Amino acid sequence: MDYPKLIACMMRFSGEALRKYLGEDLIDQLVSEWESAEYSSLTKKRLAEMILHLNGTAILRNPAFRKDVLFHMEERDIDLIYQELPPSRKRDSASLEQKASAVAAMPWREGPVFSKFIAILGVSPSIFDVKTLDETSVITHQAEDRFFELLDYQFVIKQRVLNELNKPNELKRMLVHMPTGTGKTKTTMHTLVHYFNFSLHQEGLVIWLAHTTELLQQAYDTFTSVWSHLGSGTVKAYKLWGTRDIPVGDDAFCGVMFCGIQKLQAVKQSNPALFNKIVESARLIVFDEAHKALATETRQLVESLMVKKAGMCDRSLIGLTATPGRTTLSSEENGLFSDMFEGRIIRIDPDIVNQINLSKLDYLNTETDNNIIHYFQEAGILSHIQKEQLTYEEAFTADQIRRIRVSMTINGYEDFSKTALEMIGRNRSRNAAILRKLRELSSENVPTIVFACSVTHAKLLSYMLSLESIPNTLVIGEMSATDRADAIAAFKDRTNPVNILINYEVLTTGFDSTNIRCVFITRPTQSVVLYSQMLGRGLRGPMMGGNAECLLVDVKDNLGRFNPEMAFNHFDSYWS
Repeated sequence: MDYPKLIACMMRFSGEALRKYLGEDLIDQLVSEWESAEYSSLTKKRLAEMILHLNGTAILRNPAFRKDVLFHMEERDIDLIYQELPPSRKRDSASLEQKASAVAAMPWREGPVFSKFIAILGVSPSIFDVKTLDETSVITHQAEDRFFELLDYQFVIKQRVLNELNKPNELKRMLVHMPTGTGKTKTTMHTLVHYFNFSLHQEGLVIWLAHTTELLQQAYDTFTSVWSHLGSGTVKAYKLWGTRDIPVGDDAFCGVMFCGIQKLQAVKQSNPALFNKIVESARLIVFDEAHKALATETRQLVESLMVKKAGMCDRSLIGLTATPGRTTLSSEENGLFSDMFEGRIIRIDPDIVNQINLSKLDYLNTETDNNIIHYFQEAGILSHIQKEQLTYEEAFTADQIRRIRVSMTINGYEDFSKTALEMIGRNRSRNAAILRKLRELSSENVPTIVFACSVTHAKLLSYMLSLESIPNTLVIGEMSATDRADAIAAFKDRTNPVNILINYEVLTTGFDSTNIRCVFITRPTQSVVLYSQMLGRGLRGPMMGGNAECLLVDVKDNLGRFNPEMAFNHFDSYWS
């Protein structure tokens, strides 16, 4: 999205101010490693555009930046904003500078002053963290007369879960393991709707837990779609994440409640009446990305939901995961994770699926491929992954490897620390190789999602591509929800020239784009879970609306003894 009035205002900043807002760390890397005579004469307009490209409109939340904008706005615009100030803050004889200072001193929040400010600049109100697309926390949905069919293996998973849920024993727990790309959210929603309709008779509360807004929104959207096809009558869907709140009310909760983990933890601490009512109403708890359930506070939250006190109804727990384990290595923690779900894991069984699909004679004469990945690739459920390792000439020095090892020792054995990733993301030769490959992918019009090493690394890659007029979008956590949504929409829109989407720690889960033909993993990792999530963005095969083949580009690093433990070694069965 273009913001011509904001850019025009920023062009009045000093060059020093613009470089400051672009980021000292990023500037240091550009000056020391990247900027040549070709790039050193950047215009103020170009710098302003890059600041907004890399930060989005969320930079207006920065008081210093806001003050600079105000001091460089047109006089008539400052007057319009100044008139929105409360009477106690206005002076009849105030100079233009005094007016701008008075507005700049106001606390950043939604209201007449800054609503006028962003309206003049052409910026969306979502910058106030308001969910402008849907503010309602409780929605009633009407079922429609349509049918939405599960695939064979999904139906088997659904029936096995329902069988466990309907057993007479109390406080049942189970873990559903389905590889990324095979539709675990859709399958679970079918199961959930069936159980709510026919076992719970639409009484009580189903709670869906997840860590991120993206996962919760994806789950909510899937639920509304499934209910419209398979539901009976109306159902309440509660949203309890982000800025949303739900009133306690007098009646028990009944329906499906989508809860952010942090939000529910905050409710537990600050609003015990609401939390206790949620616990009392609970009949089924679904924990998405369940490998995160062992974190101490998270587990305590889940266990508090699974408490059945006198007078309460029974409740069950379903964990969902693509990787049933917390770490790359076997460990005591993995044992605790299994115990949390009573060791009851429900997996896809190709043999059962063959019995359903084949005649008795064909089944007896067919050798079942028990490699679930190969099985689904041949069935068109998952794409065939063509793996390419990106190499570069300049290895890390012994001192750099030593410092990376030290930071990993501090972080534990699970994964590279942020300090280590920052160091890796600064390697000049490595970044040059990454950019060469991105140029090639862009020239061939290959839709590519890039997983960067850090926020600075993501900005650096996006900056350098933009300098070469290579269309790309950037998604990082510090951007506003609207800016992230715009970046994703531009990438998904095949009429848009953007073929490269660069992100850091945002799109590993809860993001699906069926046009992805390349997954580019620039960040090394020893986490099987994280690698699975990144790889999963390109795993959707033709039967799931994706592609028959997907290119995986992985950077081969000279990191000494860490290479044998790298997570990609656990995914050999995916490579064609």
